[in-house]
Amino acid sequence: MRKRSIGNDQYIIQHDNKYYVVNEYTFDLLNAYFENTTIGEMARVLNRNSFSLRRELHMLRKEIQNIEYYDDNISLDFPLKVQWKVTNRCNLHCKHCYLGDLDFTELPRNDLMKIADRIIDSNVLEVTITGGEALVVASLPEIVAKLLKNDIKVNIFTNAILLDSFSKKLEKELGMIPSKQLDFFISVDGDEKAHDFIRGKGNYRKTIRNIQKMIDKGYRITTNSVLSRMNYLQIPELYRTLYQMGVYKIQISNLIDSGNATSDMKLDTEEHKVFMEKLREVLSSLDSGAKLLYAEMPDEGESSEVFLLGKDGQKHLQKEQWKCSAGIGKCTIDYNGNVFCCPFITEYCLGNLLQEDFATVWSSKKRFQFLKLIAKENNNSRVCLAVKRRMER
Repeated sequence: MRKRSIGNDQYIIQHDNKYYVVNEYTFDLLNAYFENTTIGEMARVLNRNSFSLRRELHMLRKEIQNIEYYDDNISLDFPLKVQWKVTNRCNLHCKHCYLGDLDFTELPRNDLMKIADRIIDSNVLEVTITGGEALVVASLPEIVAKLLKNDIKVNIFTNAILLDSFSKKLEKELGMIPSKQLDFFISVDGDEKAHDFIRGKGNYRKTIRNIQKMIDKGYRITTNSVLSRMNYLQIPELYRTLYQMGVYKIQISNLIDSGNATSDMKLDTEEHKVFMEKLREVLSSLDSGAKLLYAEMPDEGESSEVFLLGKDGQKHLQKEQWKCSAGIGKCTIDYNGNVFCCPFITEYCLGNLLQEDFATVWSSKKRFQFLKLIAKENNNSRVCLAVKRRMER
């Protein structure tokens, strides 16, 4: 379990992609619990009575299981999570890509390693690596290995075409398979016909083959499918395919109409109704499976209706609460080293990590100006301002 000090016997800890603020004793208690240490062993290590420790642990487990977002912001001297766009190159040209035409810019290895060092020095807990296509970066195995060795959780967004080759190089660099430290988020956009229409001929089989290889190695895989008129009839059956493969989490997201994607690619009311009927039909035929996250409501909502297929075999429709943490505990590093609170609101550049350390960048006046903007335009709510602006166009 990862922890970073924020002063006065307070620590930010990370477990199972969630963050908590605890004191030193609570960290020791939770760390022992999550390591499956017995009550007797925990009592000896923590110098506590077994009976009182069991009561404390029971109450703590209850709180952890019902954890909610903090209502008040915590002032941090560093971001908890960083999204790093390591390249503006891509090996595909997808029909629905919201980035549009890329300029294929990429920093040299030494500059990328310098940014990695800045991240490590800053106390960041988690890095999500994107592109372009992140795996086209030749030095990425070395970069990821360095982050993992410094106790930083890594997520990689990829089309998985180069995933088998990347994983072998990374595992050689580390001398192990880092399946508990590294998650892959992989784009799959329908059955073979639909996926290849969107992403290019032959890519579906490469992607599915590499997903299965990573699952067989023990990696946790999350897939994402962008819903559009090009694939809405195929995505429900794709869920069945991915579930049977052992994918951990299956996401279906709404299309962002920018870049290559246009508004006429979005589903109309009748098409959405057909999609939902097919999705429910597939869900009802499965007795258990991976999490299926799909927002029925538009992405700009403060909460979404989310389908969850549980271990009990029941299909649940639940509220997925989401609040934007851009500029509070999260930021984005662009492919040239520039840092933004939000990758879609680029008029507030905090600085560049090739010229300044992360502490200097994070303390930029631009960050506080961005937070004031969010509060003003959203009436102190943390909905996605980028989506709101897009909807108002």
